[in-house]
Formats: sequence, structure tokens, C-alpha cells
Amino acid sequence: MISLARGPSVLLILAAALATAAAQDTSPASPRPRVKIGFVEIENDPRYEPIRAYERITLKTHEHPYAGAELGVDDATALARVLRADFALERITAKSSADVAPAMLGALDAGTHFFLIDLPAEAFKSLAATLHGRDVINFNVSEPDDALRRDLCAAEFVHVYPSRAQLMDGLVQYIVSRKWRDLLVLQGPSPADAAAATVFEHSAQKFGARIVADQHFKPGADPREREQNDPTLLSAINRDFDVAFVADDTFDFARTVPYRLARPRPVVGSIDLEPVAWHWTWERNGAPQVNSRFDKKTGGRHMEGADWAAWLAVKMIVQSALRTSSADFAKQRTFILGDGTFDGDKGLAMSVRPWDHQVRQAILLAAPYEVVAAAPVEGFLHRTDELDTLGDDEPESPCHLNR
Repeated sequence: MISLARGPSVLLILAAALATAAAQDTSPASPRPRVKIGFVEIENDPRYEPIRAYERITLKTHEHPYAGAELGVDDATALARVLRADFALERITAKSSADVAPAMLGALDAGTHFFLIDLPAEAFKSLAATLHGRDVINFNVSEPDDALRRDLCAAEFVHVYPSRAQLMDGLVQYIVSRKWRDLLVLQGPSPADAAAATVFEHSAQKFGARIVADQHFKPGADPREREQNDPTLLSAINRDFDVAFVADDTFDFARTVPYRLARPRPVVGSIDLEPVAWHWTWERNGAPQVNSRFDKKTGGRHMEGADWAAWLAVKMIVQSALRTSSADFAKQRTFILGDGTFDGDKGLAMSVRPWDHQVRQAILLAAPYEVVAAAPVEGFLHRTDELDTLGDDEPESPCHLNR
């Protein structure tokens, strides 16, 4: 049985105990340790470009998750006083991926050992090579690429943001729990679309669902190509299906799919029901308080998955200092990568998988204005930890950092 992490009660109890001890301590005051945290990003990161249909229509916008890290430091203020330690956040913005490693080495030489990494996947390989064997923990707070957990397999990284495999496993668990077994895939032309469809198909196979057709669409509204860009024609297949999965990174086709299928069926994936790390409508496990604090800090912006991951990464650092009663990096690292558990306000207690350093966590299945469900879904069991039903379990992972 997995223990539930409910709100900040554990941290408050520990903080109260440390405060009592601190009040009784009459020894001379020593200099306050300073735990430095670097937030690493690049200028003009293409992942944060607005997604537009036309110049006048902006379909989606994404913000850098620096505000989530700031919120984590704000939340640490009370604990910082108890610990007699300061937590400092530095924003490191490089001009390009090639400039990231030198900037981080400079920060490392100046005493920063914790970094929140907000970079595209292609920037990780050279960074991992540069920092191999160094006294650092790099928290991946925004990149779901499974190859970072499987092929890169770097001991200096902790993946707080869920992997694409975790996200899709959560989605398919819910689909199967609703007895929607026959699935139609509508896949776009981009590499991101292909990656999403491949992982979805693997998840479907893992949990006993069937792909009845894999239709490739072509973006645009050219009437001469309507058999490739019209959702009604693309879904008019010989076999029936229970749900349509859309893989569309540009979102322009996905927005046309609901209510236009040849059969009245639910739509999941890039629109309608999406698997996410976090959602602004999540109303359990202390989430309303987190969302409210973030909303207030940002002037009304909704907290998204990367914001949550950055917030949780800072919380993991702070909690490691609290639980070890130390600002010593080696002790904190041992706690984070060892038996440490963390409350991410998603119900089940989180921890770092020893084989690939992915954070175990629940996945939220969100419609635009409601979280419909959370995975792992009831009935999907695991021999040790039900969170390991999501993503790469140890026997199937090619990464074995614990060996």
C-alpha cells in the first residue's frame, strides 16, 4: 500500500521540532549556510514560441517555468529560518545550447550544486558529458523525451517532469478502465507527432488495447487534399473504434477533430482529454493552495506542468536539507536519490526511481476545465509501487544507474 502525502503537515511537524531545538540551543551563532539553486534556460527556446493558426489567432502559449521555481523558494522561507539556512535562486540564461555548459561550470565553481534544467532535449547530451562525475544534481523540469531516461541515462540528472511514457501510460490506463479497447490514431507529420504516436501505441499494447487504424493527416485546408486533412474522412474507416487519439504538436489539426469524427466518439491526446503533470483545476491534496499561490505570484497565470516541476524540484532541495538537518550537498544528494519521499500535492508520495532517476508521480487526465481522473487508475497493480505502472519499470528499462 502506498502512503498518501497530504499537504505540508509532515514538513510543519519537522519544522516545529527543529524550531524547538533551535530555541534551546545557546551555543554561539555560526554563519548561515547558503544553498544556491540555478535555473538554466536558453534565449529563444522554440518550445515557448506561441502556437498560431494564423497571425491573428494564437492557439496556445507557454511560459518559462521560472515562476514555479520562485514559488518554491517563497514557500521555503519559514523552513529556511528554522534551518538557519538561506536558499538563493539564480536565473542563468544562455544565448545558445553551446553556451549552457560553460555558464553552469562557472556557477558550480561559485558554489551552486543544484540546477533546474529548462532546456530542449538536444541540449542534454553535451551537458551530461561536461558534468559527468561532478557534484551536481540537474533537475529536468520541462522535457518529457524518453531518450533522456533511457539512452542518456546520466547519474547527474533527476527527471522531475514526467516522461512521455508515464504520460501515455496514464492516459491509456484511463481509456482501458472505461472499457474503450479499440483505438483510432490520427498522427501528424512532425517528429514530435511520430514520437507521441509510437509511445501511445506501446502503452496500448502494454495495457491490452488495440490500434484499429493509424491514419496520417496532412495539416492545412486544401480541398484537393481533403482525404488527408478532413477528420470526418480520416475517421470513416471500416472498423469501429471507441476513442480517437490525436498526435498533433502544432495543434492546428487537433482543434478541428472534436465533433467532426465520422462516429460520435471521445477524443484524447493533443486535445480534449490530455495527460499532464499538473492542471490549474486540480482540487485535491493541497493543490488549490498551490494553484492560488502561483496565481497570485504571476498575476493570474495558470500553473502548468513545467511550473509545477520547477516548484517541486525546489521543494525536494529544501526538504532534503530539512530531513538531513544539513546544507551539505553530499547528504542532500543521498537523501534525494535514496529513500527520500516528497509531497507533490498529487496524492501518492513521490520518490526518485533508482534505475533511471525519474520521479515517480501520478499523472492527471485533464479536460480543458476539469481534471477528469488521475493515474495510476484503480485496478492497475504493481508488486512494489503502483506508481511504477506508469513509465519504464526497472525490468524493462535500458538504464540501470543503480547497478
